[in-house]
Amino acid sequence: MNIDATRWTTLLALSLLSLGCQRQAVDKEAPPFRIIATDTGFEAPDKLAAGLRHIVFENRGSEIHEGMLVKLTKGMSADDYMAAVKKGSLFPEGALDYSGPGLTSPGATAEMWLRVDPGQYIIICWNKGHDKTTPVHSFTVEKIGAADDRPPKEDVVMKLFDYRFELDRALRKGVQTIRVETPGPTMHEVDIYRLGDGSTVDDLQRWRKAHEDGPSPAEALGGALDSHDIRRVV
Repeated sequence: MNIDATRWTTLLALSLLSLGCQRQAVDKEAPPFRIIATDTGFEAPDKLAAGLRHIVFENRGSEIHEGMLVKLTKGMSADDYMAAVKKGSLFPEGALDYSGPGLTSPGATAEMWLRVDPGQYIIICWNKGHDKTTPVHSFTVEKIGAADDRPPKEDVVMKLFDYRFELDRALRKGVQTIRVETPGPTMHEVDIYRLGDGSTVDDLQRWRKAHEDGPSPAEALGGALDSHDIRRVV
């Protein structure tokens, strides 16, 4: 299946209307949680309000990066998590994957709306061994009663079943808002690539298996990483 998408996969932002006691006023939507990925780590705020949040992921590095949000179990530090990862654990005990922006090529930006619960989190990139070489970013999700961010209406619904993806309609050229659901029964993630001229899916698979050596045959446009709670929708 060939998926035609644009270079920039930014999604539309909405404004929130606020009704005051004495008069009606229009307030700007709270700024998104902006994650800047580089080859040496992440730049992002240290705090985030619990709820449905607008996340902007920008890759300023020279390699493909992703931004997995992981909620740490009580008493676990970022150093504890990384020590388990360096010993070979893909899912350190007690920590929960909370999805996040998928593989994104250098210079590209992707956005998503994702629900987060109170607790201590890290952002980690699992691509190309970066989990063991690139520092994570720690942040706190606080329950402060902030209203949910409001995503735009989806253009396409994508369902991640075991061994297949299902779209309720074809992707079109231009900015797309994709609602990602995971009927499962197991956890999954999705990354969207735009194949280069003359490149095939086989070329992309060989390049990935070769640990991304040489020029990329496709551009990574972002996606949705896995979540331990497959009922979550992004």
